[in-house]
Formats: sequence, C-alpha cells, structure tokens
Amino acid sequence: MKQLPSELSNFSAFLNAEVSNLLQSKKDAGFREVAFTELVLDYLSDTNETSNGQICTAVHRNKAGNRLRQINAYSIWDNYETLDLFITDFNGSGEVYTLDKSKVESNFNLALKYLGYAIKGKTEELEESAPETEFLQNFNEYRSQLLRVRIILLTDGVVKSKLSRPKTKEGDLTVLFDVWDVERINQLWSSQRKREIIEIDVHKQFNYQIKYLPLTQKTESYSTYVSIIPASLLADLYDEYGTRLLEQNVRVYLQNVGKVNKEIRKTILEKPEMFMAYNNGISATATAISFDKANNGNGVELIKKISGFQIVNGGQTTSSVYYARKKDRADLSKVYVQIKITLVHKEEEMEKIVSSISKYANSQNKVSEIDLTSNQAFHVVLEEFSRTTWAPPVQGSTQQTRWFYERVKGQYKEELNKEHTGARKKNFKKRNPAHQVIKKEEVAKYRNAWFQLPHLVSRGSQKNYLYFIQANGNKKPSRIYFRETVAMALFFNEAEKLYGKKPYALGDLRYIAIPYAISWLNCHLPKDINLGKIWTAQRLSPELSTLLLDVLKHVNIFFQEKKPASYSLMGEWAKRDECWQLLKSISPKRWGIDFKSVSKDLNQTASEKEDDADLENRMVSIPLENWELIEEFGKNKGKFSPLQIGVIKNVISSIRKEKAMSSQLISGAREILAIYNRKVKDPIYF
Repeated sequence: MKQLPSELSNFSAFLNAEVSNLLQSKKDAGFREVAFTELVLDYLSDTNETSNGQICTAVHRNKAGNRLRQINAYSIWDNYETLDLFITDFNGSGEVYTLDKSKVESNFNLALKYLGYAIKGKTEELEESAPETEFLQNFNEYRSQLLRVRIILLTDGVVKSKLSRPKTKEGDLTVLFDVWDVERINQLWSSQRKREIIEIDVHKQFNYQIKYLPLTQKTESYSTYVSIIPASLLADLYDEYGTRLLEQNVRVYLQNVGKVNKEIRKTILEKPEMFMAYNNGISATATAISFDKANNGNGVELIKKISGFQIVNGGQTTSSVYYARKKDRADLSKVYVQIKITLVHKEEEMEKIVSSISKYANSQNKVSEIDLTSNQAFHVVLEEFSRTTWAPPVQGSTQQTRWFYERVKGQYKEELNKEHTGARKKNFKKRNPAHQVIKKEEVAKYRNAWFQLPHLVSRGSQKNYLYFIQANGNKKPSRIYFRETVAMALFFNEAEKLYGKKPYALGDLRYIAIPYAISWLNCHLPKDINLGKIWTAQRLSPELSTLLLDVLKHVNIFFQEKKPASYSLMGEWAKRDECWQLLKSISPKRWGIDFKSVSKDLNQTASEKEDDADLENRMVSIPLENWELIEEFGKNKGKFSPLQIGVIKNVISSIRKEKAMSSQLISGAREILAIYNRKVKDPIYF
C-alpha cells in the first residue's frame, strides 16, 4: 500500500521522538544511532522478522579514518541456521529524506566485509571487553551450523529504488540482502506489527513455473491445486527462506536422527527415481496465487506467484532434500516432489485450516502434543484465568487490573486494536496495562527460576520453554497457579529492576544472575515465600526487596570470579547443572545473609496453598451482615468500582440462595476482602 507523504512525515517524526524517549528512559547519553537500531530491532523481533537481536556496534577504520567494515547489531536464530547482520544508516533529522542507491550499496559492502573478517576469525586482535568479542566467539561456535547470512540495512531514510541485489556466496554461506527503510518500518507499524508474508515470484526468482491440476470442487473457504515440482526447486526455496517456510509447520527439522528422515536421505542418495513413489509429498497454504499461461500455446495455466506461502506438512521432506544437496552433494535431477497448495480465501479461517492440516495430514512422523503448544489445554486455561482474574489495586489506586496472558504471540496488540475509538483503547490499557502482559516463554522463565532450574533458564527462551512444556504441558493449572505465576513475575521483574540497566547496572550478567539469585534464595529460605501476599499487594515488601538485592550482588560477584577456564563464555557455563550445584552449595552464612527480616513474607504453616473449594467454604463462613457491611463501605467510603460492588452483590446473592460460587466470583470476592482489610482498622479474617 502506497503511503501518503504526510503519513510518512508524521511517522518519521514519531520514530525520531521514540529514539529520544528511549535514550531518556535509559538515562544514558548514548548514540542516537544505537538507540534507533535498538528500537527497530525491537519492532522486528516483535514480529519474528528477526530473532534474539543483540546490539553490537563494531566499526573498523583504516589509518585515514575511513570505514573499512561495520555492523551495528546481529542475531543468531534459535535453529542456528540463519545469522542476521544489521548495519544502520541513521540521519536523525525526523524528516523524510532519500537514501540513494550508492549509499545503500556502500553500507552492504561494509557489512559484507565484516562478514569476511568474522569468517577469518581473528578474535585475538580484539580486547576481551570489545563489544564485538562475544559476537565473534558466538559466530565461531555456531559457524558449522550456519547456512545463510542476511545482511540487513536499517535506515530512517527512504530507499526509492527498491532493492534487487542478488544473493551471493561467502564461502559456503548463502548471503542475502534486505533493507528496512522508514517506509517499510511504517508499514510494519501500521499493520499492527504483523510479520510480512512471504512473496514468491517462482519464475523471476527461481526461473521456474509450476504446472498444476486444480481441484474441481471449490468452497467458500479454500481452493486446492496439486502439482509435481523438482526437488531442486524445494531446496532453492529453503536456501532462500529457511525455516520461515515452516513457521506454520508443527515440527522443526529433526536432523537425521529420526527413522523417517534417514529413509528420506537414503532414498535421495540411493534410489532418487523412486522418491515420488515412497514420499507423501508436502502440503502448503497460501493467501494469494497469480497465474500465467504457458508460452507454447496449448492453454496450460501455470502458477506464477504465491503470497503467504507456508509448508504446513512436509517440513521434514523439505529440510531433508535441502541437506541432502548441501551436505551430501546429492544430485537432485531425478528427484521430484508432489505438492498440494491450499489457497485460503478468508484470512480469519487461516489458523483453523492450518491447524487442521497439521493435525490430520501428517502421516510421516507422529505429531506430539508439544508441537501444537499454543492450543494445549494448559495454555487455554491460563488464558481464561487471565481474562477473568482481577488483580487487587496497587496502593493509592482503586483501579483493578488484569494480567494479560498471551497464548498466541501478538494477542495483546490484536485485542487492543479491536477497540476502535481512542477512549476505548485508553480504557483497555487501564484494565490491561502493557507492563502486565505475560508471554508463554516468560511463564517458563519465571517458574523454572522459582523452582531452582536456573541453568535451564540460562539456555535461552526457546530451549527453556521446551523443557518446561515437556514437564508441565499435560497439567491443568488452577486459578491459584495463575496467581502464583503472576507473583513470580512480580518477583522476577523486581529483580530486573534492582539489578538495573547500563550504565547503572550491577554488572553485565543480568540474564544469568537474576534466575540464579531467585533459585538460590528459594533453595535456602527456611520456608516458602508467601506468593499470596505478593499477589495481594501486587509488589514485594521493602524487606524482601532489600534481601533480593543483597543476594543479587553476591550472585553477580560469584559469576565474575568463578568461571572455570574450560569455558570461554560465562553464558555457556551458566547453562550447566554443575554451575548451579556450585552456587547452590554456598550457604547463607558464608555470605552473611540473615532471613529474619523477611519472616513475615514467608508461609507460616507447612502449606498455605488453597483450592477454590477451600476458598468458597471460607467465603460462605463469613456472616452475611459482614458482606453487607463491606458493600456499604465500598459505596460510601471505599469508593469501590461498579464492578467490585457487583461482585459483592453476587456473593451476597449466592450465600442467600445457597448457590455455588464460580471460580471467577471466588477470586473477585477474595480480592475485595483484601482491599477492605487494608482500608479499615478492624479487618474481617477468613
């Protein structure tokens, strides 16, 4: 969609202001170019356009001061197949300007030269504290697994001559080039930060046109096209797009450890002409397809372009074909693959159709429940609790809020954008503050840190999540489980706040020190921390915060002093259980830590956990006149919201009618009691 000049000018000014706000929020007089890079990196990460982005400003100059090579950030994707190298060209005027083609090419060349430098691996030339040292060490560690490098230019200018620089090779790495200019960033922003769909011009990009057999039966929901394509085209697609093709697929590539993948590889190498007979082919979906007629005059139609292309079944086939060509140097000239493309007519039905194809069409490898984690009952139940559980107001406020659980990435923004007026959006944000959004992987981080698995947390978001869901995915969480998770989130967030950010941070090991400190604390406290108290207050007590800071300082020093020489990176050692066992063995006495100050923050009995049935019995045991007293207080003095008054009325009605209370009503009643007890001299205990 073409953007109006005024729209682009407004966004450019907005982006410039966001850069200023980011610098101000960090209390850091750093470079605006770095802040711009970090800001755009966040936008791209939010939409999975990149993964695990890290700022890394590395500029090498010659003796005359001219730039020889440069990068501003990097990202190694979780599957270690793709490396993104970012280079930034930032003007910072807040006005729309044009970045000419020669400047674009110059930036690409600087980043390409840096890639060549990284491949040579001359890390001994750098000081250990240099920003790029860790990147180069990581690059060397994962070099053998990398397949492609994307060199990406970030700029607040407009690149009018849209990029057509062909991919190239640097050693055995495929190098692709991309530009995110202010116009494209604006499109990403205005589309509610939805990821750009894959657009494939089969003929222009791969010099091929797909003959197809259409399914005569068409429905309002979809159309289907069946074809046979050369395996080399499939390998080319994977070489270009990697696992982006498989984002809707229920599995990642299983290397060659599975029996099925070994058989695929064996067939390609030993009996390539039998591949079609032995293999079930692939199933894909698309949001749009354009057609063309063959030039031979026989009227045969061809698939020319495909938008929104996703391989939802056959990811193993796709990856295996690619790796057979890449690693085994297999000749694919005799290998063909059947492909079925489902064109989904209605965007709102895409998720449902993709999920069904993934579930029912897969007959090569068994689909485990973990492959479809977003749809697991575990996540669905947590989502339901998050929408129906109201957190008590923070001190000095009467506004109840919710902790919004994102079962699917981007849900919060999607729900916000459904509110069509400014007033409704504002009200939504009041009830669902952005800082109270919890993502699936964050639940795994909070709970694994809490239950003394910091070495798993240190292995990164994806791996930690997989460990967590394998252990917990079949459980059905309760409302108390949800509230405890929120309390853990509050605890983790407080630890991050106490540890601080540069230049005022305790050190450079924030992502390691925090989960380890929380685990150490829970390991050595004489009793469990009272999570119910944290939930009710929606914060940690001053005494608990002071203790947490003390532990963080000691843990930070531990990591600065104790890394074994056998590990080149602190982060690698922190991933090992032996690291946790060593820290765990340190007694509180050795660090001079006394837990007496937080005795009131600990559970006073062996277990203070309760289920909804216990809570309901205790609610009913409160005399009816006390509930009426609370209602009167809320109307006249407590200034309870209409929602809170409604909860009290429903409790009174349920008690009078001897009617069972719902989990939502029980939760709401408990929170109102907590609010009431904080405001009066004579609390009502239950």
